[in-house]
Amino acid sequence: MPETRLTCLNPNHAHAVVLAARSDSDTTRTIRQDGAQVVIGYQGDIRWPVDVTEWALKSGHIHDDEADRVIASLAAIAA
Repeated sequence: MPETRLTCLNPNHAHAVVLAARSDSDTTRTIRQDGAQVVIGYQGDIRWPVDVTEWALKSGHIHDDEADRVIASLAAIAA
């Protein structure tokens, strides 16, 4: 499963993102914490990591430049 990493402001912010996005019943998408990073696993559709990134930005858990980096890297994969 492909993964992307989202760097949050600190481990507490990463924890909040994981708690908000986690779904134990989902087998096509995963999310876990690695320190201040959120590791987002997805199959095929990049919308899941983009949605998590946008929510984390709107909720104040990441900086704008981190959101831009993650979304640009995912867009390059999809192209």
